[in-house]
Amino acid sequence: MRARTDFCGKVFRTLLSALVVTTLIACGDNKKDEQATSSDSTPAASNEASISGTIRLDPALQSKVGKEPLLMIMASTSSEPTKPALVVKRVADANFPYDYKLTPEDITLVGSSFSGKMYVTARIDSAGMVGPPHPGTFEGTYAGNPVAIGSTKIDIVINKAY
Repeated sequence: MRARTDFCGKVFRTLLSALVVTTLIACGDNKKDEQATSSDSTPAASNEASISGTIRLDPALQSKVGKEPLLMIMASTSSEPTKPALVVKRVADANFPYDYKLTPEDITLVGSSFSGKMYVTARIDSAGMVGPPHPGTFEGTYAGNPVAIGSTKIDIVINKAY
């Protein structure tokens, strides 16, 4: 009788272990299916929340900016240059025309959200300084500022030297 009880206990533990393993495998497969479904269907909001366009350099400034310009693309909720920008995307050794895309991942001002309307500017500054422009800075601003998140073809010409 004891041998039969031990045998039943072993069978029960084996079946229970098999059930647990099968459940864990099934859960893992469901997560893969969910990930595939979410990536195959509509894009996530963060993928849709962007501002994009092309930045060009005025040919008259080409010789003045140097061979390896530091391009900064900035987006701010204010047109006031003394207010901090939400996004400051730095691109070393930029080649023009330069296609850009700003997303929530580019936010540099902690605690900010990528929403509403933004003032978009592009700047070349060898020191990489943000804030009000200073001598040696080259800048361009999108003529239709402010722009809504999700806007495309926000093209800027860097045409102003300080």
